[in-house]
Parts: sequence; C-alpha cells; structure tokens
Amino acid sequence: MPVARDGSAFHPGLRRAGRFTIGEKGTELQVEDFDQALAQLQLMPTPYWRRPNNVGNWGIVSGVRWARLDVSDLETLAEHPDHRIPDDGGA
Repeated sequence: MPVARDGSAFHPGLRRAGRFTIGEKGTELQVEDFDQALAQLQLMPTPYWRRPNNVGNWGIVSGVRWARLDVSDLETLAEHPDHRIPDDGGA
C-alpha cells in the first residue's frame, strides 16, 4: 500500500460516496473498486489519494513509500482511521 508522510495509508475504508478518489488535484479519478484503485496508484510516479484528516476534512495526500500489508492490517486501517503505518526503514 502507498503510505503518506504522516504514516496514513491507502485502504478500503477510504471509499466516499461509493468511490475512491485518486490522482493529483485537477486530474483526480473516481474508482469504485479498491483493487482497481490500488492498481492505478501503483502506475502513478507518485501515488495521490484523498483521505479525511483528523477533523474529518477530505484532502489529498501523496505516497512517500510503499508498505506490504496483509488483510488484517487493511481491516485495522478501515476500522481505525487514525492508525499509522510505522516506517520500518524499508520501502
């Protein structure tokens, strides 16, 4: 998964109005399927996606690294939006 500078990651809980919003501001895409959105993010030189901040406002973040996550990690992220992915030194 792409991970932003603040440790937030793209995950299935980021669906808004039935879609995931990915891409740079001005060229954003609305994608219904999580796997398709993730595949599109992987093709971007820098992955961008919208997610809510700590007060619930949806903004765009950019990925600065990639983390390998399993299904339980994705479930945790979806259930706990403030959860962050620690930087293990790898990418």
